[in-house]
Amino acid sequence: MWVFIFLFGLAIGSFLNVCIYRIPREDLSIHSPRRSFCPECSEPISPYDNIPILSYLLLRGKCRHCKATISVLYPFVELATAGIFLFLYCRFGLTLEFLLALAFVSVLLPISVIDAQHYIIPNTLIATGAILGFGIVCTIAYQRADIWYLLIRLIGAIAGGMALWLVAVIGSAVLRKTAMGGGDIKLMALNGLFLGAWPELAMVIAFSAFSGAVVGTTLIVSGIKDRQSPIPYGPFLAGAAVLVLLWGDNLWRLYLQSVGWN
Repeated sequence: MWVFIFLFGLAIGSFLNVCIYRIPREDLSIHSPRRSFCPECSEPISPYDNIPILSYLLLRGKCRHCKATISVLYPFVELATAGIFLFLYCRFGLTLEFLLALAFVSVLLPISVIDAQHYIIPNTLIATGAILGFGIVCTIAYQRADIWYLLIRLIGAIAGGMALWLVAVIGSAVLRKTAMGGGDIKLMALNGLFLGAWPELAMVIAFSAFSGAVVGTTLIVSGIKDRQSPIPYGPFLAGAAVLVLLWGDNLWRLYLQSVGWN
């Protein structure tokens, strides 16, 4: 089962690479052209050159046709997807919660990379995540005969969007410029749908704000960015959401113990 899930994760990661490249480009869709192609020479990639990880290694990171360098991002996304899928399997086992987590991560990964590269969070991915999440959440609620499970996630979606919208409004007023994009607000609503309301949303906001501040400060101090340079917030929201998804209960328990609440 471990091998199957790892190989399944590699395959999904390969598809996510297609989404990452094509979705931000208006002249392409994930359906057309049907075969992957080299971004440099536009030659279609043969099936035997499109095997996750293995083809990259055999081709030594270069296109078979034009010898252009293939970005290391491709095998990284494939390995990251497979690795996270294994973590989720260890955490949830073969359950509907595992399926919900797979859908969540499969949306968060391309969102993170696209936002880091293009400073956008595509509505296509948000909508896809919302449809998948709502469907699986409804199925879990039905299986458990627990309507509260569904309600708390709907509340989480509303609360998540409202919380980040409020942060965006206050931040824009203080900084006198756009502090946060609409895509971040939608992503936070998606986090609430998949994770629930309290304390999950509080932890996502806290972890993403802390990691974003650390990374942003480091980039500014090192001279890579200046104070006026935009820094995408989507990857920090996504990373915090995965952290809460995997270890949120333990982290919250540790926090309560640290402040003396039992």
